[in-house]
Amino acid sequence: MKRTNDNGRIRPWTGLPPRPALSGEPRAWLARAHQEQLALCNSLEEIADSLPAEIDRQKCAYAAKMLEPLIRELHSGEESAVFRWVEQNCGDDPAISATLARLKYEHCEDECFAEELAEMLVKLGAADKTVNAETAGYMLRGFFTNLRRHIGFEQECLRTLLPASSDVARADIN
Repeated sequence: MKRTNDNGRIRPWTGLPPRPALSGEPRAWLARAHQEQLALCNSLEEIADSLPAEIDRQKCAYAAKMLEPLIRELHSGEESAVFRWVEQNCGDDPAISATLARLKYEHCEDECFAEELAEMLVKLGAADKTVNAETAGYMLRGFFTNLRRHIGFEQECLRTLLPASSDVARADIN
């Protein structure tokens, strides 16, 4: 099922309500962003598990279409709202500044990887015979494993720095 937000952007197939506004509580926003990314990881893992014989071409095509915009949107929001809050409130700590720089670099890497992965998913969705199933599985697993690790690190580091929210449930990274 295709879902869009108020800006017409494609929403993931999580069934989750919309994220809190960026101007709201950064911890609640980050928790929802993590839930969306983990749902994406689960979907990509399902695609990887279906290789080579039971590929859901529609799921591949949808994942290809929403992967890059979702990752860029979440990273942009995280950097503009969450990182900004941390910088304003903990920016004097060199370790915090180094951590934020590391996370920004990882965002850039994830976005580049998402671009390559989206190209491969388009081909999988179109039943392109040039796609090597082993390579596709390796790419998918590399992306979602790295994204889950990144989320786990953010949960350990960032969410402990952010003010408690009345509306935060810890996302499960398993």
